[in-house]
Amino acid sequence: MIVDLNLHGDLVIVVGGGNEGLKKVNTLLTQDCKILLISDSTSRQIQNYVKQKKISFRKMRLGNANFLKKYKPFMVLATTDDKELNRKIVEQAKSMRCYAYAADDPEVSDFAFGSVINIEDTVQIAVSTGGKSPAMARKLKLQAEHIFRKVIKKEDIYHIKLQDFARKAVKDKLPTFPERKKFLYSVMNDNHVKQLIRDGNLKKAQKRVMEMLGELI
Repeated sequence: MIVDLNLHGDLVIVVGGGNEGLKKVNTLLTQDCKILLISDSTSRQIQNYVKQKKISFRKMRLGNANFLKKYKPFMVLATTDDKELNRKIVEQAKSMRCYAYAADDPEVSDFAFGSVINIEDTVQIAVSTGGKSPAMARKLKLQAEHIFRKVIKKEDIYHIKLQDFARKAVKDKLPTFPERKKFLYSVMNDNHVKQLIRDGNLKKAQKRVMEMLGELI
């Protein structure tokens, strides 16, 4: 089962600054969460993320998992090259009621990372083997990626962004879910909105949404 967790504003700790840690950081950067990387060393890319204030970093030589007690993470990802240490980190995280993942130990992880096709940080399509074969997941992702990039058009991306705008605009204006749902579908099917999206004019499409909402209330 693939689940898209809402990590908005939550703290996610990545332990390990190697290639696997960098991969996990890159995945998390699209999730609008707080990222803390803990490691005794980092790559140049990680250092750049720290300078850009995209993530936080704490340099620490690790021997056990006690350091986690200082934090209140929602999720902990163990990506060091020490399998025994990764397992200790997972066990400590679980004792703190956190979601836990070890890059080299799917059997003790609460979840598996799929190989993700990311289209403009708006559409994410995951290919997962449930941790059985990350290598095959990556291969299948590469095979599928060029197809999805042809299928999902720029107009689709604009429609998604407009729907997000409309959902937020209508949240406190229409009291019931059926009313909000009906309005969102009316936005998606509005001919004026469709033309503005085809023209690539998202701001005018947002203005049209507010006009449609104003006609209802």
